[in-house]
Amino acid sequence: MYVCICNGYRDAELRQLAQEGVSCAVEAYCTLGNGPCCGRCLDSAQQIINETRGAAALLGGAGD
Repeated sequence: MYVCICNGYRDAELRQLAQEGVSCAVEAYCTLGNGPCCGRCLDSAQQIINETRGAAALLGGAGD
């Protein structure tokens, strides 16, 4: 699903970056090529990143 219509960024791209260690939506956007334009999507993008990083942390700690 598209998260950022201005830049054409998808949730899958944000999830991938979050798994690679990106923790900020603005950082993710810059990594993908362009920073945010209108900014309306930043809250949703950040939520996707937070959820992905939280799930990764839970999975990573399962064997501890």
